[in-house]
Amino acid sequence: MHWRVFKTGIMKIKVYQYFAWFCLGLCTACYSGMPEYEGKVGQGKEVTFRISRFDETFSRATATNFEVGDSIGIYAVKHDATGGNSFPALFGNQAHNAKWVKTDEGWQPSSLWDKIVYPQDGAELDFYAYYPYSRDAIDPEAIAMGVKPDQRTVGGRNGSDWMVATNTIGVNEGEVELLFRHVMAAVEVEIRGGDVIMPNEKLEVQMTEVCLTNSHHLGTGMFVAENGTGTIDMWRLENATDMDSFTYRALLPAQTLGKGIPVFRCLQDGKIYIYRGEEIILERGNRTRFVFTLKSGSEL
Repeated sequence: MHWRVFKTGIMKIKVYQYFAWFCLGLCTACYSGMPEYEGKVGQGKEVTFRISRFDETFSRATATNFEVGDSIGIYAVKHDATGGNSFPALFGNQAHNAKWVKTDEGWQPSSLWDKIVYPQDGAELDFYAYYPYSRDAIDPEAIAMGVKPDQRTVGGRNGSDWMVATNTIGVNEGEVELLFRHVMAAVEVEIRGGDVIMPNEKLEVQMTEVCLTNSHHLGTGMFVAENGTGTIDMWRLENATDMDSFTYRALLPAQTLGKGIPVFRCLQDGKIYIYRGEEIILERGNRTRFVFTLKSGSEL
């Protein structure tokens, strides 16, 4: 019995030794074959990005550049060398709503699943991206881009400042440049005092009966307004001080507001002031400014 156990142990050792040498030989053979593929375009190369924003005519709510913690969603598809369309779809993308986050070291994928790699066959890629990131943006042909009803907070403002970027020149190596542009419209309202009523720190300004959400096709760049309207609480740009006027701002989808609609509503000291006007056209990526004067019923 002891001899058999000892012999079995020897056999196991020999088997393990032979198996180890066999595996080592395979690994050596695999490793020695890798240089043959070195230099092949796109082989195992991760995509990196150089990301910026176009803010000359439309300032972001809180800053002039992306901040640490901001996140974007990225789609990548194989470039059509014949000149046809290569838009992201619900399936079959090289990258599908990959989440990238701004860090102190630059832009990084949020997780291993969000890394983007160039195709091993050297195929070129086109890139489509948007801000802010949404886990619900799984259909690039219909991304819901809505603004927050309460934009008096930093979160409400940043969550309403939608931007998009594309790079469709066809890239298969190196750094990819993405230039983001604003796709919401901005409205600024300066409220001035009249002969009787002056604005104070309790003044609140709202936009009423406006569209809050539209659907965006990331490939074609088309927008479709969704049914329904709502109210936006605008945020004040100045601190609460003794001033003759205050300026308020709101972000909302591009739209046309019909003549006579009570677009602006001011609330102060228990009183409501409503402003109606002519037709208003709010354009994507542009800022439209209004100046109003608080007047009592006795003022002309």
